[in-house]
Amino acid sequence: MTYHRILDPQPSPVAEIDTPELVEAALAVERDEQDILLLTELAEIGMRLVRAHEAYVMTRLAAVSAEGAPLTPGENLYAPFDKLALTVRRTVALKKHLAAEVKTRRASLVTERAARREQQTRDHKRSVNDEIDDALTDAFTVMYGDGDAETDEGDALCREMLADKENLLADSETFNDYLTRPVGETVALLCVALGLPADTCIKDGDTWLVKRPPGAYETFSETRAAAARPQPATTVCSP
Repeated sequence: MTYHRILDPQPSPVAEIDTPELVEAALAVERDEQDILLLTELAEIGMRLVRAHEAYVMTRLAAVSAEGAPLTPGENLYAPFDKLALTVRRTVALKKHLAAEVKTRRASLVTERAARREQQTRDHKRSVNDEIDDALTDAFTVMYGDGDAETDEGDALCREMLADKENLLADSETFNDYLTRPVGETVALLCVALGLPADTCIKDGDTWLVKRPPGAYETFSETRAAAARPQPATTVCSP
């Protein structure tokens, strides 16, 4: 009897979640977060200068009051404060604007990565299900015996079997973790549940194997080998 190996499709590595565009976007967010830290530091420096100028103004005004002398011509104690205050306000506003942008782009990255992880999960599940379907279809073809003929009746029965398989995977606690176990193990359990012969799916060492119908070349080779074998001698009996 001919068997073929049951493959175990593997989920994509986590590293493949990020596209080059996502990697660049993540780096841009990191750079902007560093800029926010710089703006925070710059605002703190501006406030220290504001407080230092405040101390100077208070000292200067106290001296003027004590001496009774007016400020020197052109001396404006408040102009530096206005410029410093404007710089601090602009720095804080830029920090808020950049922080809002970073928050939006970070949320977009989280959403995109989550979507790609979900897609990878769906792709992996589809690959596993396809491998299960292929194995069960081959096994059923061997059991039903239609081979390459693929009769309508055989196709209908095979579709019904695969529908039963879907119900088992969806409803049975036996298969609730089938995506994390070897595909061959799942196929073997399904074969039992679906009433296929016990030797339909077997394990050879660490490899799971399932029955399959012979391929066209195998059939051709067997036919040619049979034709080449000498025919047994026929004994003629005399009357």
